[in-house]
Amino acid sequence: MADLLEDVSSLPEEEAPQFSSSGRVFEVNSEDGHPMLKAIGIFVIIISGFGMANGLDYINPHSGLVRPHEWIYAMSESAPLESSTFYGTVLSGDEPVAGASITISMRGYQGMRVLVDTETDSNGFFEFTNVSPGLTTIKIIRWQAGGEHDAVQHRMLINPPTLFEPIGFTKINFDLPAEKEFSNLNCQDLGNGSCLREINFQEQEMEFPLLDGSAAGMYILVGWGIIGLSTIALGFSIIGMNKGSRGMIRTGAVLVIFTMGHYYSACILGLMAFALTFSIPAKRIILDA
Repeated sequence: MADLLEDVSSLPEEEAPQFSSSGRVFEVNSEDGHPMLKAIGIFVIIISGFGMANGLDYINPHSGLVRPHEWIYAMSESAPLESSTFYGTVLSGDEPVAGASITISMRGYQGMRVLVDTETDSNGFFEFTNVSPGLTTIKIIRWQAGGEHDAVQHRMLINPPTLFEPIGFTKINFDLPAEKEFSNLNCQDLGNGSCLREINFQEQEMEFPLLDGSAAGMYILVGWGIIGLSTIALGFSIIGMNKGSRGMIRTGAVLVIFTMGHYYSACILGLMAFALTFSIPAKRIILDA
């Protein structure tokens, strides 16, 4: 058997396959992960702090750069004349003051001041319609049977109409001091055998005029909304930095725009951060061919 195989030639050996690089490369654009995104994310976090400070300012109505009094006054200046309703009650202690005279001074046409008046009913309730919104004064007179009448004066703000209502509504309740608090005051002769004793609160209300409690509540609610937006923008920025996500950082930049910030700082800087997310080129990943 071995003799038979001696004349058979062996099979040719196969050469090992040879591979060589073509020298070509492939470039793949990646939407996320650019190193500059982290810097923009930090920028948005700082802007969120400006928005947070603005929200904290709003929820403290008697301090800070922006207060509800300036807010309401600014809106009322552009509101139509005679576009509000003002009502409330006059009490002295827990007792309603019936038949009290209520006089308010409001803006009129051509810059003139207009005086309008009414009286309280048996429950101490009064109401004015077609009142011009803005800063005004009110005088309340309690008529006494003995001829020595009592009066108080206040500064107050009338709410303008909101975006969705044609008429603004303002409710303020007044508490007249007790009669004994007027007893030591000079009584100004009214010329008909009676006189008027007056307490004027306008000087102490110069910085903070009386306003509707619901208006101050809405102002505080806006502040909490601003804080909420700032917090959400902060969260998007942190997650976007961790994941290198351009979309999340861009979303945070958009949200922080609506927090405004003092002197519109968050709004302006938020727009800058939003634009920067478009200016960064896509990250390139190189694959060898």
